[in-house]
Amino acid sequence: MGFQGLTGFGGGGTGLAVSGASGYPSDPFWISEAEKGNWGYEYTEDVAGDNEGNIYVVSIRYDAGGNGYKGNSIVKYAVDGTVSWQKVTYKTTSAYAMEVTTIAAEADGDHIYIGGNADSGMFITKMNKSDGTVDWRRQLGTANANNVPQSIVMGSDGNPIIIMHGNNTGEHYFSLNESDGTTDWDITVKRTSGTSTNNMYSPHAKVDSSGNIHSLVWGTPGHPDYYSGIVKHNSSGVLQSISDYQTSSPNEDYFGDIAFDSSGNKYVSYRYYTGSGNNKVGLMKVNSSDVIQWQKGIDSSPNYISPQQIEVLPKDAGIIMRIDDRQNQGDTGDGKNTFVRFDMDGTVVWKRQFGISGINVGGSSGKMRLNRNGNIIFNTSFTTSSVTYTVVAQLPADGSLTGNHTVGSRTYEWAANTRLTFTTQTEFSKQGSSIFSSDTNSHANAAYDVNITLANNVQTYTAGDVD
Repeated sequence: MGFQGLTGFGGGGTGLAVSGASGYPSDPFWISEAEKGNWGYEYTEDVAGDNEGNIYVVSIRYDAGGNGYKGNSIVKYAVDGTVSWQKVTYKTTSAYAMEVTTIAAEADGDHIYIGGNADSGMFITKMNKSDGTVDWRRQLGTANANNVPQSIVMGSDGNPIIIMHGNNTGEHYFSLNESDGTTDWDITVKRTSGTSTNNMYSPHAKVDSSGNIHSLVWGTPGHPDYYSGIVKHNSSGVLQSISDYQTSSPNEDYFGDIAFDSSGNKYVSYRYYTGSGNNKVGLMKVNSSDVIQWQKGIDSSPNYISPQQIEVLPKDAGIIMRIDDRQNQGDTGDGKNTFVRFDMDGTVVWKRQFGISGINVGGSSGKMRLNRNGNIIFNTSFTTSSVTYTVVAQLPADGSLTGNHTVGSRTYEWAANTRLTFTTQTEFSKQGSSIFSSDTNSHANAAYDVNITLANNVQTYTAGDVD
């Protein structure tokens, strides 16, 4: 079943709530594909869900409004894949690029928050879930287009926390008052020798039940500075711990994302380099003191593979990890989004790949999260016949419903992955002292609502059932 514009119905499918999730209706499963519409193409960035089952997706929209510059696309999907609305924001005068990169949704509230960068620096916008109207928009930090937001997470007090990679200034954490966007606290994590850190594109920061904020930081590129750090602040932004890790040959070390369980253990997706163009990708568990418990990685990793997001299932029922598997670069096959479910001891439960035969589906475009029931929601993109398409999907956390699924005229594959195997690894080690520090800061925070236009519904959507 397909639908056009913003008024049609998107497919359902068999509803399967993940084990341990309760209080919410079971989920339908679907795949939705969006054409570029009457403006330039888009590059999809992030996804978030709420406890009503809605899904929100942000993308960078090229040639927004026909002005030649990039703008922002924000789309709301209902739990069944129906598109509720799309808003595209762009500048109408002094028409410089606005590039949205991250989104968070209040679980039970009425608002979403999006973050991006523009000519005048990093911005964050509070929007209403019901219709996409704007409550406020703020510009944070200096007027530098290279200040890029990495993640937004909702704090335990209901305020959004946004993490910005500053241009040669470190990682900046802003807790903003949800009512007007003014700063409650402002913390900077930087290197102890020089302030520069390297930009991270894949993580989602997480907040635990005590309000602690768990995040990652990456050292300056180039051996021997490829340190990856696990950072913990409390709900007031006070540093609790920073631990950094390396392999014995760290020129490609990288942490992709972080999650935690109910006992305070943390899980990190990682990559390290083995020579001859090969990267190893895996999952690491550390305890509440950041001491490594185990590392489980791909045994025969091919070229060009990278770690993406990870999530812990409700009730500690397992861990799901997303991998960018670019098989066409240095290997044979189409690029895929690969998903792996582990139990809490790191044993693989299932491996699945998502893609289209003959087309490279980007595993590093878009992101993955788990929805209210712990099922998988993610966005990605692909290009065919010089047209880029955005894909959003809701798929079962138990790995079921494998097979080929029709969306309009295209066939999508949700199938067992037999090419990647995992074994115990020991490459990463915790270092003796951190190369990172955290300091209280005071960055600029100003209103940013000048010359911005909202347009409606510029794309065509087609959805299909997964059942």
